[in-house]
Amino acid sequence: MTFLHARLDEDEQVARAAQPAPWVRRDHVAGVHADNATEARPYGSAVADCRRVPDGYGVPNALHIVRHAPARVLAEVDAKRAIVEEIEDAEVRWYGDKLIPVLKRLALPYADHPDYREEWRP
Repeated sequence: MTFLHARLDEDEQVARAAQPAPWVRRDHVAGVHADNATEARPYGSAVADCRRVPDGYGVPNALHIVRHAPARVLAEVDAKRAIVEEIEDAEVRWYGDKLIPVLKRLALPYADHPDYREEWRP
């Protein structure tokens, strides 16, 4: 569980360091901007430029980036932490067969991390 706590901490740090305003993709702009437009920056602060992406002028990439904005990442981190904490609390009472697979599945998105262990793979 130390591995999961560390990865969730990293995810949170990266999300908090990113542009905090909600992210949007404006129909007439090939990129992602923070939703903090001003007269000087009519589209808002630039988050990602997707113009040079082949096939669709980068629209699918821009939509993906918007969908995984910092607010969503932080919500996912909170939800995953709550799951891990519930399992840690349950471990004192019961560490049955059903809890281990849940932890393995939560760790799976981090399988490319050097500290990931293959025996954790579900």
